[in-house]
Amino acid sequence: METLVLWALLLVCQNAAFTWVGRARASGSYGYHAIAAVFSNGIFFVTNLFVIKMVVLDGMTFEKLLHLGIIYVIATTTGSVLMHYITMNYFEKGNRKVGATNDKS
Repeated sequence: METLVLWALLLVCQNAAFTWVGRARASGSYGYHAIAAVFSNGIFFVTNLFVIKMVVLDGMTFEKLLHLGIIYVIATTTGSVLMHYITMNYFEKGNRKVGATNDKS
């Protein structure tokens, strides 16, 4: 049970970081995009370690797969929507704002 809770929390963070990197890519800041990408890819790697443990090492049944799928969808949707709100209201200022350019002209 502890593994599932930790995995769900990491999934929230994973999709939050994925949403963040998507919005950062649309901004005018390379540094902002780089920071978001490190978080996105790092958390993605760690969540996959959990999947390997739960699916490959612990064995899989249809019921367990369905349970993991429900947790995955709820956690990743929560992370995505939450990060969209956070980035729009707290992170995106100046050239970090979506649609801003890094033009020096």
